[in-house]
Amino acid sequence: MWSFLRRQFLYFLIGFVITFVIYLFVRFDADRVILGVGIGAIGGMAVAVVLFMLERRFPEQAPPSDG
Repeated sequence: MWSFLRRQFLYFLIGFVITFVIYLFVRFDADRVILGVGIGAIGGMAVAVVLFMLERRFPEQAPPSDG
């Protein structure tokens, strides 16, 4: 159930972002929109790299099994 809801939310989010970027191209100058998308992509990549490095540095520990 949760995986279905997560997938539907992801589809909604993708559609929202695509529609919003199209709206920005209609509303504003294309050069400014492309600059904003580029800055956002660089920021997103930086956050992804930082989170990746933190996950490698501090991996999740599995709870001990009663085995």
